[in-house]
Amino acid sequence: MWYYALFCQCYDGTMAIDEIVEKLKSFVLAHCPPKEESDVVYLMVEMRKIIDKRKKEYPLLKFYADWAVHSEKDRITPEIERISEELYSTAVTEIESAFPGMSGTKSPMNAFAYMEELGKEMLALFREFGIETAFVEDRESWIQFVALLVKVLENQPINNPSKNVQTIYFEPANEGCVIGIIIFKKPVNGYEYYKYMNVF
Repeated sequence: MWYYALFCQCYDGTMAIDEIVEKLKSFVLAHCPPKEESDVVYLMVEMRKIIDKRKKEYPLLKFYADWAVHSEKDRITPEIERISEELYSTAVTEIESAFPGMSGTKSPMNAFAYMEELGKEMLALFREFGIETAFVEDRESWIQFVALLVKVLENQPINNPSKNVQTIYFEPANEGCVIGIIIFKKPVNGYEYYKYMNVF
């Protein structure tokens, strides 16, 4: 029956994902780089909708999209567990170092603060669906996005992300700044936590 075939076409998920992609394309062209926290939340939610309808995984993007809309995050993915342990190792090195703060711009701390791995997954998703990638690829525009996303995530802890880390969270900071807190499960040289601070 023709009406049955039409019904199946409309509800097989294809139409829905196309509509989401078109909305996202229009939004990116009109509002990116984002200027408000609400713009960032909208982006994350719409990208999560696309991921939910796709078999291909964007695990880190999915995690951040969930994190953006939850007051705390308890469900941990392998990607976040790995990043957490990398942050822990860097924090331990910094605490034990005679020259703290010398881990360099390529350290896991900076990569986490600038959400570099998230950027790679966003770029891949945008390219897959033909969404304009300029704001993800442009350094200044990406930093503008990250700074707003950090504000969204402030005081929304990731709980028990790995074997050595109790909690990771962003502490409220002045505009253009990021403060990351890593609370250890066991003190490191007497320190119960590590504080990372940076200016975008």
